[in-house]
Amino acid sequence: MYSKQIIEEIKSKIDIVELISRYVSLQKVGNNYRGLCPFHTETTPSFYVNPSFRTFHCFGCGASGDVFSFLEKIENISFSEALQKLAKEANVKIDVKISTFQRLYYKFYSLVHQEYKNQLKISTIALDYLKNRGFSNEEILEYEFGFSPLNSSIPLKISQQLGIKILRKFGFTSKDLFEGRLIIPIKDEYGKTIAFGGRLLGEGQPKYLNSFDTDLFKKSKTLFLLDRAKEKIKNADFAIVCEGYFDALAFHRADLKNSIATLGTAFTKFHAYKLKKLTQNVVLSFDTDKAGIKATLQSIKILLTMDFNVMVANKSSKKDPDEIFKSSGKDGLYNFIKESIPAEKFIPIALSKNYNLENPNAISLFISEIRNWEIIFEKFPKKLEIFKDKVKEISGSNIFTRRIIQKNSNLPTLDDMIIYLIINYPDIELDLNPKILSKRLQEILKYLKNFSFENMSKDLQEYVKDVLKKMENVEITEEFIKNIKKQIKRKNIEKRIEEIDQYIKNASDDEKRILLQTRIELIRKLKNI
Repeated sequence: MYSKQIIEEIKSKIDIVELISRYVSLQKVGNNYRGLCPFHTETTPSFYVNPSFRTFHCFGCGASGDVFSFLEKIENISFSEALQKLAKEANVKIDVKISTFQRLYYKFYSLVHQEYKNQLKISTIALDYLKNRGFSNEEILEYEFGFSPLNSSIPLKISQQLGIKILRKFGFTSKDLFEGRLIIPIKDEYGKTIAFGGRLLGEGQPKYLNSFDTDLFKKSKTLFLLDRAKEKIKNADFAIVCEGYFDALAFHRADLKNSIATLGTAFTKFHAYKLKKLTQNVVLSFDTDKAGIKATLQSIKILLTMDFNVMVANKSSKKDPDEIFKSSGKDGLYNFIKESIPAEKFIPIALSKNYNLENPNAISLFISEIRNWEIIFEKFPKKLEIFKDKVKEISGSNIFTRRIIQKNSNLPTLDDMIIYLIINYPDIELDLNPKILSKRLQEILKYLKNFSFENMSKDLQEYVKDVLKKMENVEITEEFIKNIKKQIKRKNIEKRIEEIDQYIKNASDDEKRILLQTRIELIRKLKNI
């Protein structure tokens, strides 16, 4: 156990705002800082950091604590690991303690890895495979490849030597899942082997396998080659993110050693957290097939919401980095990265390929997707302008796209859509709480209630006329109506939260507890809309 004095000393030397800012984009609000909670999905910030008390709290999901608990939760590590990391950062000396399980885990993987490397030396098929991919003898040793022979019992044998009884906790079963595969070591950011990747040699599926997730290895949080790349990423101030072992290795072989790869999974916010400590700039180099483009778009969304600058590698050649390196060498990969395009240009290009923009129905779907991205780019004015220009270039004179991107005053508001629905679809039930309505809308609804406009002012009549004109090209579908109802419901909940915030100011402690519980429940409802 660590003494309370040591814990408090470390805590006092770590700026909680600076620490959390590495993972969350924070905005100063009064004496606190506010941002989107990293522990649950939300669109309205409910995550607060108090620098005076050195604590954080999310009113949405209830997560709270200090610098240690934040690091534990965000990086999925133990208190001891969090304390060790922060002690090093705070320059506080402590006795590093490694658990018995950790020590045994690292020993197991070290011995299994050594056996795999020994097997590679006598495997003609595995060595030929690597040499056919252009790896020299020196590179085979440098990247520590191995081989698991058919009917391998290597993990089981090593586990018996070490007295391990539950092999599943170490990412294996009694049968070696990698038999007949080339072995690629997966290491943590400190260079310790924590898992393996296996590439099938010959026919069959799947081509690639990873170790099972364990307490010390999570595919969704591990980046291949990060141990080798982290200092290079810091120095170059950008990271190249691939989705395959051999693509990342190709960059390293070309001296672009700031490259890393995901492990057969999507790029996650946990990957982004790791990168944010090193750089704010990322180049994505994923496949060009449908799945690869989808993964690229999802990765961009995660990175942009965390304030990264994102580029996308030019895939006009349709070759992956490993193929480019084989055919064009270092220069080929340098040019490949040099020709990367900003995410704000890539997105409209990628999305437009899914639609026939000559078709009005396709245009409305394209508009919907573009609008979602426009919202994300709003906090990046320069990127937004580039995004707008690219959409205009792709869509030509399309009036719908222009309306959305330019935020034209003719774009219908929620008030406009409510008026239009009440006039044209009076049977649709809308939960209209007067408290969420503008005074103008309340006035108009008085007339719409009885569909009588005799005493309506000229200004209001002109407004209703403009509404009808704005809405004339909008297709009223079930999805459209459902969306309007969601927006109304959201405004109702937001109004209720606003009222609770006012009540809390003058409430007793017991009342505050009840109000805060109600507030948290309302925020959860808001999240689910």
